[in-house]
Amino acid sequence: MERTTATPATPTGALWFLRVAVLLHLAAILWEGATAGQLVTFNTEALPLHYYGAFGVHTAAALQVLAAVLYWRGSGLGPGPARTVLLVSLLAFGLGFPQATLGTYGPLQVHVPLALVLTGTAVWATVLAWRRN
Repeated sequence: MERTTATPATPTGALWFLRVAVLLHLAAILWEGATAGQLVTFNTEALPLHYYGAFGVHTAAALQVLAAVLYWRGSGLGPGPARTVLLVSLLAFGLGFPQATLGTYGPLQVHVPLALVLTGTAVWATVLAWRRN
């Protein structure tokens, strides 16, 4: 009788792309938090850094969605962890725009809490991308 042992699946190129993308997205959000901290201490020199950092957040979020789509397609387009990370990535991408708009045109009392929701959503996507399936 032949004995077989299960070996863990090797991450695909699409999964590695997703893992890098979620880390870039988190790094961009961390940058925004750091520059926001400078703004609340009235360091106005941080304003352009914070403003242009938002473009980095949107770009990284779009890259994350692209990577999540590729990962989901490679996983068979069905329900499961790949679809979940895609949906969470889409949520993070979508949250970024009203969050940034409120920073420019709205009250900071909404901008800051929404930034925390966006951060939590990005962390959620990161956990999904890096957990063992």
